[in-house]
Amino acid sequence: LTSGHGMWTSVGNDTIKTRNLVFADGPHGVRVYENLPGTKGFDEDKKAPSTLFPSAAAMASTFNPELIYEVGKTIAKECNHYNVDVLLGPGVNLKRSPLGGRNFEYYSEDPYLTGVIATNFINGVQSEGVGACIKHFALNEQEDLRRFVSSEADERTIHELYLLPFEMAIKNANPSSIMGSYNKVNGHYACESEYLLKDVLRNQWGYNGLVMSDWGGVQDKVKSIKNGMNLEMPGDSEFTDEVRKAFNNNELTEKELDDSLLPLFDLYDYCEQNPNKGKKANFEDNHAFASKVSEEAIVLLENDGILPLSKGIKIGVIGDFAQNPRINGGGSASLKSYKIDKPIDELNKLFTVEFAQGYNDDQTTDKLLEDVKLLMENNDTILFFTGTTPNLEVEGKDREHMDMPQGHIDVFNVIKTFNKKVIVILSNGSALNISPLLGHSNAIIEAWFLGNANAKPLVDVITGIVNPSGRLSETFPIRIENTPLYGLFPSKEDTVSYVGDIVNTGYRYYDTHKHDVRYPFGYGLSYSDFRYDSISLDKEVLTDGDSLQVTIQVTNTSQFDGYEVVQVYVRDKESYFSRPNKELKGFKKVYIKANETVDVSIELDERSFAVYSSDFKDFRVETGLFDILVGKNVNDILLEETIQFNSSKKLRSNHSIYHTVKYFKIHNKEKFDYVVKKYRDFPWFEIEEPMIRVFRRLQKEFKINNEDFENLLKSFVE
Repeated sequence: LTSGHGMWTSVGNDTIKTRNLVFADGPHGVRVYENLPGTKGFDEDKKAPSTLFPSAAAMASTFNPELIYEVGKTIAKECNHYNVDVLLGPGVNLKRSPLGGRNFEYYSEDPYLTGVIATNFINGVQSEGVGACIKHFALNEQEDLRRFVSSEADERTIHELYLLPFEMAIKNANPSSIMGSYNKVNGHYACESEYLLKDVLRNQWGYNGLVMSDWGGVQDKVKSIKNGMNLEMPGDSEFTDEVRKAFNNNELTEKELDDSLLPLFDLYDYCEQNPNKGKKANFEDNHAFASKVSEEAIVLLENDGILPLSKGIKIGVIGDFAQNPRINGGGSASLKSYKIDKPIDELNKLFTVEFAQGYNDDQTTDKLLEDVKLLMENNDTILFFTGTTPNLEVEGKDREHMDMPQGHIDVFNVIKTFNKKVIVILSNGSALNISPLLGHSNAIIEAWFLGNANAKPLVDVITGIVNPSGRLSETFPIRIENTPLYGLFPSKEDTVSYVGDIVNTGYRYYDTHKHDVRYPFGYGLSYSDFRYDSISLDKEVLTDGDSLQVTIQVTNTSQFDGYEVVQVYVRDKESYFSRPNKELKGFKKVYIKANETVDVSIELDERSFAVYSSDFKDFRVETGLFDILVGKNVNDILLEETIQFNSSKKLRSNHSIYHTVKYFKIHNKEKFDYVVKKYRDFPWFEIEEPMIRVFRRLQKEFKINNEDFENLLKSFVE
């Protein structure tokens, strides 16, 4: 019972009246096989059709949690169609570098955005009775050496960044299961980590659901059971004899085994209560809904006014992706699409189209380039389809670079010599170096991996039927050399250091260190123009447990109805702890009609201002001033207000009389000010000295008796 049965099922048992539970991969749609649960492996010929939604990076770029709730709900309907009990998704690991090979399968570089999107996806899945399995727990941000490398990180970094999406989803969606990751965390495999599985997951967060391993993620089965792993996948386990031996030798107790099995039985009960299992899904309706998601995921990066295009004109279309679209990354996210739309077909419905293939995969030839030249001579408006290839973005290996394929660059080098109007459509799962395109493109569209309903939404954006509303869920750096982990990612050593990630991940790095980027986090153009008129706060001073209502007045000053994504960032004006310049803490996507003004309200809770205190194993706020920053993206802040937060909670407890006076000036300011008022101020050189030495001088200067002196010291360190 502690391991799976074959590739995709758990072990059923007649004696205890349990059946084989069926699991299926599915962050972008359910990958399922015919004749489940009998399928033993990755049988490409036995895949059953399902709806492929936009990749996770694209889903997050919608900045629309309600929409992603419906995505989860729709995928779950197809799970029920195929009698799948648990969907293995979503993936919520963060993007430490654009080179992460699995970035397309993860939502964002930002933990808050990731947590909000994941929570809604899970709630959508489980609203249909299907279990969701959030993954990969935890600190699994590189693919190279992922089954061996140890992610080394301090508690604050772990909780504020890499565990935050898991915590948000567990507390707000309660996923039926969690998948442990392959890597080690601080020297212990994640699937055997007492810190992750017991201390954090069970004790801090109170999670009672099932924990399963990633496929092949258990290295020491007995240790994994004792530390909270409930189900090793896949089966049959190679560790069965070791478990029996440990049990017979009392190295593994009956209580430990029982405790490990209870969440599994709870999952059986959960799945048996699903009233929708076996209901048939409407794949045509699901395909149409996937198209809606694609509409909101597309990000307009550049536009000199060429877009939207007028229908009926003659255009040249270059690039094999126009007829063989790049719709997904490789690996666990792959599936058999119910059907795949082609951009060239949709373009032919609205334009007079001449087509040239341009490249084959990532290569081109003299013949293909000659065809491009001929097309360029005959057309004044060009659509160039490009992006990454399956060799560049796939599970199991990290990218070697963030450049476009050389064959695609060669094609574009021909295109730009003709000085025609060029619209570039990118299909990729993570940031690209698009330097070769700049200065020679009139518009650039980030289309991500849009799934099987990729074509009509893209053409609708090009023609203005759809007003683009996607916003970047990750930073696009100018070049890989500008990234914080250049030369360090992926780690080729036994360990990978996460030290400094608090201010060195994604936009936190570029914004805090004032580095230019190609496109900032949260960026995206629209055919509408929005003016941010005013900001109001319902409080000027906050204290423990308070929330803050931020209201922003926004006006659509254009003739286009459209969505705007209002983003709220928080800055701690002066903190003892290292903090990024600003952090996303709230957002809302609102539809505003032409010339309409709306009030947008966004609530910030206490956690929006907090840091993680390792001493107290808790998030706490440092008393002081905080800026509330509102804008279109992390670099385009339009409105600002400041609040005071007065917290009664300490952030540190391990201070002693040997800490510096400066430390106590910061962390026990009230008592420090009392001493200054009663005795004297401290010159700059004393501020840096240990408190006990400085206070000994005070005792001599002011003839403080020993009892009063001891009480004074005690009042500082209690």
